Amino acid sequence: MTVIEEYIAAQPEKLRPTLNKLRRTILKAAPEAAEIISWNMPTFRQGVNLIHFAVFKKHIGIFPGDLSQVPFKDRLTGYKTTKGGIQFPIGKPIDFELIAEITKWRVLCADKSGAVKSRAVKSRTVKSGAGTGRMTRQVHEIPDYITAALDRGNLWDLYNARPPYQRNDYIGWITRGKREETRQKRLNQMLEELRNGNAYMGMKYLPKNKE
Repeated sequence: MTVIEEYIAAQPEKLRPTLNKLRRTILKAAPEAAEIISWNMPTFRQGVNLIHFAVFKKHIGIFPGDLSQVPFKDRLTGYKTTKGGIQFPIGKPIDFELIAEITKWRVLCADKSGAVKSRAVKSRTVKSGAGTGRMTRQVHEIPDYITAALDRGNLWDLYNARPPYQRNDYIGWITRGKREETRQKRLNQMLEELRNGNAYMGMKYLPKNKE
């Protein structure tokens, strides 16, 4: 079995037919993609990670990257979405045609060098932490594995409550880790700090509404 087939085999029996169909749908849309496990998620890679999926308690999550770039966003209105993930409730029909189209779109986004045009890092103005003035800094796109971790921990509200500069700094700090072990350690620290609400990258932090 492939690593993704092994992942599916480890899931509850009632979910396996759906997950197998999901796998076949993605492979048909991206026949040259390799099947790997990345950040504990089934991943389809073609130069870059095209799309991931993962089983959660109440839904199956699909992670194709920044959904703001999807050319058919109107078709996502019936689903709960996060920055880079779509949630398909367990027990309800899944739009496999939509998943196939998203996968094909991701293949088109990937160029020969393995870069993804739609997720190019941009520079724009974001608020600094000083509270006065503004500074221009690199704005980091949130990777799929961080999106999945926030989904899994139900931490989006706490994440979005942080100032823009903190969210951006967290993403940059995590993704700069050269080793996956380092990135995972930093991700875990961010998640813990979000849960506790009293720290930011190891420094004391007190939200304004609690000052």
